[in-house]
Amino acid sequence: MRRLLIYFFIISLVIISLVSAVFAQTNQQQTNANTNQSETNIEKVPDGYGDVTWEMYLSDARDKISGVLTYSDEKTVIISKDNELVYHYGFFYKEPATTDTTPGNNATENTQEKDEGKLFYVSMNFPYLGKDQVYDKIQKKYGKHTSENIKENRGAIAWNSENTIIIMWVDQYERKPYCRRIIYISKKIVSEFNEYTYSILNKTEIDLIKNMTP
Repeated sequence: MRRLLIYFFIISLVIISLVSAVFAQTNQQQTNANTNQSETNIEKVPDGYGDVTWEMYLSDARDKISGVLTYSDEKTVIISKDNELVYHYGFFYKEPATTDTTPGNNATENTQEKDEGKLFYVSMNFPYLGKDQVYDKIQKKYGKHTSENIKENRGAIAWNSENTIIIMWVDQYERKPYCRRIIYISKKIVSEFNEYTYSILNKTEIDLIKNMTP
């Protein structure tokens, strides 16, 4: 179980570090949601993705995911695929807390309704597409982005709402900007996950995990 948790922490810490990078290095100020938004078909940034919502338990989300299920464990991750589009659903899982430290007593307590994780991010991965092609599609749906950090055709563009951050990651390929990943993230649960990580792992373990992230 600890090995599975470490793997989950590695993936989730990558997500958290990417989110931090966007806002720590933002070179564009927050924009007013009503500024230059003349479109009448702009949608509100969702509290989740598709038919799944933040904090939904893994077992409840399994039948509501996009694409065809290709992998799932019991607590932390679901992976699905729709042609060349691959979805990663990440679930925040807390190990049950021990209620009695008496030697030989393994009683535990889990305050969650179910012994499984709650949805806190959805990542979409796909073959390289032109940056403008991907951006235009998101902009038409959710309006102008709220922040960005693009330097030398690398970085991120973000849509920041009350409960959700959408991040469009930009990579340089053949000296041109492309995109192959978009992430929807629960702001509330990312904060909880960060606190939980530091409560159960020591500094040496956390530093080791961070060094392992790409």
